Amino acid sequence: MNESIIPDNEFLFNKVKDLESAAAPNPNYHPGAGEDYVESAMDYSDFAFGFSISGAVVTVISGTLRHSTRTPMAPFEVAETDVSIAADHSWIYVSYTFAIGTITIEQSPIEPQSTEAIFKQPLHRWRLISGAASIEKICHLGDISIPGSFA
Repeated sequence: MNESIIPDNEFLFNKVKDLESAAAPNPNYHPGAGEDYVESAMDYSDFAFGFSISGAVVTVISGTLRHSTRTPMAPFEVAETDVSIAADHSWIYVSYTFAIGTITIEQSPIEPQSTEAIFKQPLHRWRLISGAASIEKICHLGDISIPGSFA
């Protein structure tokens, strides 16, 4: 096996620990205890289509879009993109237009919905409070595979 593609087991182990910590709140947590969120030291910029935040600007990390049931159209690599959160409860999503093969990172005040012509993958939902963005919901991390139903 080519050693250059063997994953760094310690890195992966630490990422799994981070995910477990994010998913399991502190041991004293129980529903109704008044805790609205779980703090995590996880760095989401390590993931394809992850993010980093600076004020109201969210930097969406580059990622890859895969669609095996159609003729490949370039580019399938989505570049890192800065998105200025314009409104509270905004969605950031990947939009792929089948006919022309364009891929963009976009923002919407309503949850994006795919059509026959455009595949839309919600990535995150954002709060905007006092000019600062904060994550409200993570819908997708990692590279995106378009389902066969969009063939």
